[in-house]
Amino acid sequence: MNQLEGRKLKISVVTPSHNRLEYLKVAVMSVQVNVLAPLDIEFEHIIHDCGSTDGTKEYFISNLPPSNIFYIKDQGDNKESTKDRKWVPATEDLRPNGQGELASNIIFIRSEHKVPPSQARNICIQKSSGQFICVLDDDDVFLQRTIHNFAYAILQNPTKKFYVSDFLRVNENLQYMPKDDYYGWVFSSPNEMLQAIFDSCHFIQGNVCFSRNLYEEVGGYDESVGMAEDLDLYVRFLLKGHLNVYLPIISHLHRMHTANFSIGCDRDKHHADLRAIYGRNEQQLKVMGIKLSLGN
Repeated sequence: MNQLEGRKLKISVVTPSHNRLEYLKVAVMSVQVNVLAPLDIEFEHIIHDCGSTDGTKEYFISNLPPSNIFYIKDQGDNKESTKDRKWVPATEDLRPNGQGELASNIIFIRSEHKVPPSQARNICIQKSSGQFICVLDDDDVFLQRTIHNFAYAILQNPTKKFYVSDFLRVNENLQYMPKDDYYGWVFSSPNEMLQAIFDSCHFIQGNVCFSRNLYEEVGGYDESVGMAEDLDLYVRFLLKGHLNVYLPIISHLHRMHTANFSIGCDRDKHHADLRAIYGRNEQQLKVMGIKLSLGN
């Protein structure tokens, strides 16, 4: 089934953030400079500020019209699901002389407290309007043709719902880190890819574009999950029988720095995440013949 439903293709880039304004500005710039030609497509960038105290809120509300700004009203304890949180549109234009430096396709959402990654991303996606979703971390950087390349693949494969690319690791100053590249693999079936994941031979991170329909079909990010919420989501895509289309292109630069979650994700932590994901889906995985081997 064609997922565009007769509409122009629109890709929503979603970025939750907490206290990384200077990195976030670079991430936003990297999305805005994307070159779409010759494709006739659109994109938007949804930013969710999760209780930042570093001036993130002030920067965005002084550079966007009130129609692009929303506040989340909730209990402040993250016990409410995304669907139960109240949206409050901004009403006051705080731009100097009614003008700002940010593009009109940027939507800014503000929560007044830290929000776990799964909930933060679900909130972003709830406010997005694209048929396809790309997730960009606030400290990472898109390449200039990333949106074009994902869009081209979508248009060439109109029934597919899940696309994976390669990415490069860089240090905090965006200097290339040799020998740390990520390259996707080509699999013949969801079963083969799932087994590689639970063999701890393969993983998927932020190098993904997926359809809103598929996201909704599996129930979005599991808000009971702490870390590895992204891999958990992609495993559920595979469990639904959706094998990704692999794009041999670099989608983004993954910035490694002292406050990056990836720094603390060693072999033991990754294996613990895999055990947790397997446990939540154990019955279906066993029926499919997928074993939790972790490279043994």
